[in-house]
Amino acid sequence: MLIFIGPNRQRGNVHGFSVFPDAPAYKHKTYSWLFKTRRLPSATYIFTFIDRLHPRERRLAAKIYHHINAAGDGFKALNDPALAKNRYRLLRTLHDEGINQFNAYLASEMPKPKRFPVFVRNLSVSLPPLTELLENQDALDRALIDLEQQSEPLDDLVVIEFCAEPFHGEFYAKLASYRIDQTISFNMMLFDEKWYVKYRQVDHMPPGANAFEAKLMQENAFQDEVRRVFDLANIEYGRVDFALVGGRPQFYEINFHPHFTSSEFASKDPQRLANVTLAAQRRLDALNQLDQHSNAKPIENIADPEITAFRLRPWRNFAPQRY
Repeated sequence: MLIFIGPNRQRGNVHGFSVFPDAPAYKHKTYSWLFKTRRLPSATYIFTFIDRLHPRERRLAAKIYHHINAAGDGFKALNDPALAKNRYRLLRTLHDEGINQFNAYLASEMPKPKRFPVFVRNLSVSLPPLTELLENQDALDRALIDLEQQSEPLDDLVVIEFCAEPFHGEFYAKLASYRIDQTISFNMMLFDEKWYVKYRQVDHMPPGANAFEAKLMQENAFQDEVRRVFDLANIEYGRVDFALVGGRPQFYEINFHPHFTSSEFASKDPQRLANVTLAAQRRLDALNQLDQHSNAKPIENIADPEITAFRLRPWRNFAPQRY
């Protein structure tokens, strides 16, 4: 059994793999449930949505993470909520380690980036950038003042140096790889004529992209680089998004709660369909390896004053309302 811990509104992110006949048994539970339940059944628990948690919630969730991993056979947890790095900490670490050419800065510190252009994003939510590319320091300073006046808290904004290049013609490409415990799995590529590649139709791509994707898929490319990024991020389950700049991977973010849907199978191109089928099967195989086929009895949840307060004083808690 797999138990995904995350917000109600993200349940659909994992329901997609239930259409596959060989999918593992799973449940989706909220952090509110995690803090309230008295007993924890035998399962592999996957903590998601960590970057959206309040620090108090992260502390409680981390205690339960360690409690589960100490329970012995039949119990496992992935993604320590106390250790997993958010977007800013990850980007700064990857730059300091010489992996990324570009750097990131907290907007609240009114930074002076070493290279331009830059753009501004939210730190705690995965939304499109709040600005276009800003070409110099004056433009950045004005943008931060404007954002603050528009009620954007600067301590939830990050300034990121732009680092991307077209893949083919006007097309930019976003590559991705999953980590599911110890398994690294290269995923399908996405293409767009804009530098911020989010999502387009599955067959929207430049000429020759299918063959290039197939080669990377067969090689399960960039495994060593991807594993190091996940290790530095202290993340055991998620999807990292990256691109190639000068032939070198540049890593942009890790999604703690990636979609696992069947929409990618809408491709009408045989090669593209073969690519996405291989990627999905690798993810399913990794998830099946996590399935705890155990007769272990449930364990008691942690005994903690904050857990008790959470149960008895719901008006003081964040999780029931937010999740």
